[in-house]
Amino acid sequence: MSTLSTSNQWRCVLFSLLAGSVALAGAHAEGTKPLVLPKASETIPGQRIGWNFDNVAELLTKANADEKPIVAVMITKRCGWCRIYLAHVLRCSDLNAFAGQAHFAILYAPESEPERDSQVGRDNKQFMDLLKVEGYPVTAVVSVKNKSFSQVGQVAGVAPEGRIIRFLTAAGLKAGASSPQPRQAAAIGLPVPAACGANAPTDALAASAPVDVQRGIAP
Repeated sequence: MSTLSTSNQWRCVLFSLLAGSVALAGAHAEGTKPLVLPKASETIPGQRIGWNFDNVAELLTKANADEKPIVAVMITKRCGWCRIYLAHVLRCSDLNAFAGQAHFAILYAPESEPERDSQVGRDNKQFMDLLKVEGYPVTAVVSVKNKSFSQVGQVAGVAPEGRIIRFLTAAGLKAGASSPQPRQAAAIGLPVPAACGANAPTDALAASAPVDVQRGIAP
């Protein structure tokens, strides 16, 4: 069990439980616009997910305070399928109906030595090790209560929006009530995601999945 109240204590817990950002790889067409993903402060409940980026300690602290679960999407920089997942699944409107029901996060596994040596890299790696992440992308639901956390479940690989919705629902999340305002895709100004509903993601979508990610609509 983890007992903590500050970011540093969260880090201590992560370290004690173990023995021992985002420019994705690929050809980057000149002039390609980055994928825009709203940050946490830009969440619209029931309409648009806002994402926490690469701050495990802060994420756990927030979840402990309000006891909302964490939905963590874990990826790597060189993962083409991860890029497809971000651009063509996570922006789908029905998935965005879960906005406000959990703390949604995108965490990058450290790959280079500088990344592994950074505080963010160490925190992310240890969090992923605790969740037994073996490949990418992985979507996990984590429960945080009474200063302890445990994994509820995870989905490995790129899954259609419909499967992710069923997974989140089974984990106890509830989509927001319908609104007269349309739910907003997370990537403003980009094409409609191609893997919504039951549509299966394919590797052909890599060409329309931007390499770079802009963290937040507002700079």
